[in-house]
Amino acid sequence: MNDERRAAWERRHQGSRAGAPEPSVAEIIALLPRGRALDLAAGTGRNALALARAGFVVVAADYSQSALAEIARAAAVEDLPIEAVLAELAPRLPLRAESFDLAINVNFLERALIPEIIRALKPGGALLFDTFLIDEVGVDHLRDPRFALGHYELRGLLGAIELLRYREGIVEYPNGRRAWRATALARRRK
Repeated sequence: MNDERRAAWERRHQGSRAGAPEPSVAEIIALLPRGRALDLAAGTGRNALALARAGFVVVAADYSQSALAEIARAAAVEDLPIEAVLAELAPRLPLRAESFDLAINVNFLERALIPEIIRALKPGGALLFDTFLIDEVGVDHLRDPRFALGHYELRGLLGAIELLRYREGIVEYPNGRRAWRATALARRRK
């Protein structure tokens, strides 16, 4: 990542606090296999914190030091098992094979990483993938269509693992905001 883009993310996260988890995470957290979880592009940790509170041991990866500092602060306050890891997430993120029971990927799209994420799941491990659809480009902060999924594209990207749940459409948040999203819960075959 170039220095200008990294600086923009640092400014975005500076002084931010973790909010509520993504609705898809909150909706299915009880169904997810407990164990070691990876939260990719964790931001300030809203999903990582929810997972840790639910009994997961979490590795929260992000490339913003400010965001990771907030995760570490919040985890320390609540004595939660979260390891905040500074990582360049694209174009490649070397992950150890079969090392996670769960991986979540929310609001981050690097298509080339999906096979690596799947490889990092233990047999029977789950992947929750939730990000913006192409319909969201230009509606809010998303400007670049490369970072949005085409309709039903996520199904194809996850074709190597068992799809358990899938939906596309508008999601309404508790604050009334709405967004076009694709969400999938999939499991690596045993």
